[in-house]
Amino acid sequence: MSVILKISGAALLAVCVSVFFNERHRDISVAVCTCAGIVIISGVVGCAEQIIGFIKDVTAGNDASSYVPVLLKAVGFTILTEISVGICKTAGEEAIAVAVGIAGRCEIILLSLPYVKELVGVALGMLKR
Repeated sequence: MSVILKISGAALLAVCVSVFFNERHRDISVAVCTCAGIVIISGVVGCAEQIIGFIKDVTAGNDASSYVPVLLKAVGFTILTEISVGICKTAGEEAIAVAVGIAGRCEIILLSLPYVKELVGVALGMLKR
């Protein structure tokens, strides 16, 4: 069976259980959603490994290979941030969700600053010619 079918089934089951418990037992609802997220992410790990392997194979031995680790870190930070924001929102903590989102964006900006500096240097070098 396709991975997406399993993930969709688990998600729909988790949503049904969460909605059932949402009114009277909010803590159980949040726990169900968190567990569902963990199960779904663990199901995606195999797919992510294939994608990472493909990117490494395509960029091996050329100038782009130095950018791959940064790109993968940025994608990882984005995914982790979105998962954390989703869990915070599910728990009803909007303010924390916003703070986590801002922190994730700042982390990605910090990760990219050396490349921005390099790009600005190249642009300035071209303008001086």
